Amino acid sequence: MTVTEAELAAGLARTSIVIALKDDVRIVEAIASVDEPEVEIVLALNGASDEIRRIAAGHPRPLVITEIPDSGNLGAAYNAGAEAASGQYLLYMDSDCVFAPGVVRMMVRAVLEHPVVKGQVVYGVGGGVLSLLTARVREYDEGDYVSALSPPLIYDRRVADHIGGYHYDPLVHWCEDREFDFRLQLAEIPVVHLPDAVIHHDAQHGLQNLRSYWRYGIGEGIGQQLGVFTTPTVPVLWRLYDSARTLLGCARAKGPLAAAFYALLQATYHTGTLYHLLRDPFGVRHRMPATARRTRMLHAVPQHCPELTPAQRTRLRRAHRERGRVIEPVADLSVFRTPAPAPLPVQRE
Repeated sequence: MTVTEAELAAGLARTSIVIALKDDVRIVEAIASVDEPEVEIVLALNGASDEIRRIAAGHPRPLVITEIPDSGNLGAAYNAGAEAASGQYLLYMDSDCVFAPGVVRMMVRAVLEHPVVKGQVVYGVGGGVLSLLTARVREYDEGDYVSALSPPLIYDRRVADHIGGYHYDPLVHWCEDREFDFRLQLAEIPVVHLPDAVIHHDAQHGLQNLRSYWRYGIGEGIGQQLGVFTTPTVPVLWRLYDSARTLLGCARAKGPLAAAFYALLQATYHTGTLYHLLRDPFGVRHRMPATARRTRMLHAVPQHCPELTPAQRTRLRRAHRERGRVIEPVADLSVFRTPAPAPLPVQRE
């Protein structure tokens, strides 16, 4: 299939960029990097600061603003953004990243042919060793497996109808894109990688990345309790094995110093999981459905390069079915190439 310029123009007009936002003023640069004026930009506020509200209210570019009460809940924020967006194609971006010129157009052209498309993150390096090590570890964590982890990620919103009927789990505060990727694998919807569709991630300094891995660990704990992630039957031994294997791979690919820093991040990740299990800091336990229960397997899904094995797909598909969600392989991906009905106008306040 060759995308014509007319089809591309129509696709751009039916694209919404969704950015979850709390207090990151770098959103100004992120918005400025969107070089397609017809593309809609949706800000999903989750506990936004007064400065962010001022920036959003006074921005010269038209913005769609939606808000959720849960501070830091990325799953719920992205759902709110998808609901507020008028576009058929949803492009997820972070406030601490900027698009390289032409990337939005490149990703929209690709999603007209493929239902899910992933771009490439280039991690910035500032002054200091920790910034360099953070970039190396992040690059390694991306792995060789092409996943639907965002940003940048664009997909046809009709994909949600084939992966359980929802975009992101509203209880999974972090690692929400990991859970989304698992459901794509269950539906056998491939993620097409565009290595030239580059976004630039702002450099991280000091120990900023520890906070991210702490949050990822909390998301892992929530996902395990919901049963949308697998839980190892022998948890401590499995985590030790998985971490050792991952750190060895990091040492080979990025050097022993990067692996040592990754060990600190992994310890923070697992501590975050344990902290959630003990303290439930975001109060999600009482909101879990009655069907929530762990999906136990001898070998859980690794933290790094999380490609599901056939056994894991079978077990997770069964777990979703037990919760009333049917996720079966999509036999014909051409269903996403037929034009979708024109979306209803979104009511703006």
